[in-house]
Amino acid sequence: MRYGFAQPARLPVRMRALLRRLRRDRRGVTTIEFAMIAAPFFFIVLAIMTIGMQFLVMHLLEKGVADASRQIRTGEAQTAGLTLGNFRQLVCDSAGSLIACDDHLVVHVLSANTFVDLTPAPTCVTNGALTPPPGQSGDPLASATGQENMKVLVTACYNWEAGIGLWQVLWNLVSPTPVVQGMTVLSAASVFQTEPYK
Repeated sequence: MRYGFAQPARLPVRMRALLRRLRRDRRGVTTIEFAMIAAPFFFIVLAIMTIGMQFLVMHLLEKGVADASRQIRTGEAQTAGLTLGNFRQLVCDSAGSLIACDDHLVVHVLSANTFVDLTPAPTCVTNGALTPPPGQSGDPLASATGQENMKVLVTACYNWEAGIGLWQVLWNLVSPTPVVQGMTVLSAASVFQTEPYK
């Protein structure tokens, strides 16, 4: 009797033929191999790019602190009557456009008679937030730097956004620097003695 169904004896033969054909077919192997290594490969590429960007931003922050601190060291900033807010803006301008001059950047200026008295240096993170600088933005810079021949420490703390969404969370897990409000904290410092500028 014929009912329109495959014969039971022929089904295994067809199945074996199909499996033999699939084993010989190599067209999808490259796609499968790429799918297995694509995620780790792109993660490593993205990590290398992020590390490069972090070093670039760190270098620019260090440059901004060094350039602005030179004006304190020579007395140019004090004699010009700059305020703490003006000095922070000077750090921003010297650092370049990759440093956002907003509440993500905090600049601390500390002075003492000896280098030993400059310790402990201000920390960047206090109670899970950037440590606010002493004084107000409108205070004269000379109130923090003192007069000539003083030892001065300038520290800049920058809350750097490494990426968006999931990548920022992953980067925070492996980043060697502190994390504040979900962003990596970078810092730069300069310590020096002011010159006799009067």
